[in-house]
Amino acid sequence: MYEVLRDILVDEFQIRADEVLPTASRTDVGLDSVTMVELAAVLSSRLAIEIHDYELADAGTLAELARVVEERRLAGTAERAGPES
Repeated sequence: MYEVLRDILVDEFQIRADEVLPTASRTDVGLDSVTMVELAAVLSSRLAIEIHDYELADAGTLAELARVVEERRLAGTAERAGPES
């Protein structure tokens, strides 16, 4: 999931690839509250998940942010699968 996030940050938000490191904080790469809303919208659209900026805001690093997105993606997959018989 980190690679997907990295690609989005580089392609959609024009952040330099050499700045997008797993240990970088959101502020290190210039993600403020407005861009976090935009990032949540892009992630929701591209990954077909429901995710909000406030869920992403708790992540301290880009690696943690990718983990939050992956958890949300897995939760959405489980919800779409429905209850087991």
